[in-house]
Amino acid sequence: MVPALALADVLSSRSLEVAFCGTGRGMERELVPRAGYPLYAVRIRGFERRLGLSTLRTLGSIPVAGVDAWRLLRTFRPDCVIGVGAYASGPVVAEAAAGRVPTVAVEMDSYMGWTNRILSRMVDKVCLSFPDPRRTGEKYIYTGRPLRPALLSATRDEGLVRFGLDPARDVLLVFGGSLGSHTLNEATVDAFARTATPFQIVHITGEREHARVAEALSGPDANAAYQIHAFLDDFPLALAAADAVVGRAGGSVSEVLARGVPSLLVPYPLATGDHQTVNARTVAEAGAALMITDADLTAKDLAEAVATLLDPHTNRRMSEAALRLARPDAAVRIADVVVELIARRTGEHYD
Repeated sequence: MVPALALADVLSSRSLEVAFCGTGRGMERELVPRAGYPLYAVRIRGFERRLGLSTLRTLGSIPVAGVDAWRLLRTFRPDCVIGVGAYASGPVVAEAAAGRVPTVAVEMDSYMGWTNRILSRMVDKVCLSFPDPRRTGEKYIYTGRPLRPALLSATRDEGLVRFGLDPARDVLLVFGGSLGSHTLNEATVDAFARTATPFQIVHITGEREHARVAEALSGPDANAAYQIHAFLDDFPLALAAADAVVGRAGGSVSEVLARGVPSLLVPYPLATGDHQTVNARTVAEAGAALMITDADLTAKDLAEAVATLLDPHTNRRMSEAALRLARPDAAVRIADVVVELIARRTGEHYD
């Protein structure tokens, strides 16, 4: 949802009126209105991987979602419809494409989800967050994943002050996604919690494991340079302060690349289509990251990888590789695609 809001802000800055549609559940219910955009519901259920009663209910919701999509399109008569991969976008984008309304699908991961795989056959343009040699030609455009402006504007000095860090020592940032990661938490604690390190550690544990990690740091032999947080509202400041990152390989990969921070990526093994492994492999092959599978991660491997990431020569080389792969202006690139399609249809330009 955050990337979609970043794109909406760029489109709004070009005098375009933006509205969202979705299920009305989850984060979008709070984030979209808080950002100042209207949110309209499409009554559709998500698919589960196994067959069962839930699957039948999902299939039964598709005609209802089709009616909702038809009503929205008839009410707003949009000049362009953008899908960001969520299943609720499927009926709206598909009906818009059938009605010859310009349409764009934005894929947020290196592995294209089933909604966008279907829509890619119908839409005018597909914007990719990662380069994909299987998807080339005029329809597919490597734009990168939209980023929130705060992530790019935060400075290292601001981050150091926020977390009380010593500017003369390197900073390692560890995080495992919005809910945290038991695997990363376990390995990081075992590697660094009771050992003095030449670098400082900012570890975002997730709510569920914060107490356990805090207990590991409570003894007299705890690493004084190791600080933990259950979550951070000001994550961009933590990333701005970091010299290296240890994390999963979901959407945050684009944020790490945009800041030019070398990383150790540990893909979540149960991600849909194993897309995190694809993300991590893409970045590692470009020289911007190291990769260890979830099953293979140990405290020893983690410590060795961090030492490699913080080696000055290696760190500089990987940082340069990250910046070459990054697309910090992704939201602008996608907005350019959108306004070009609108201009073809209406003759109006929104620069």
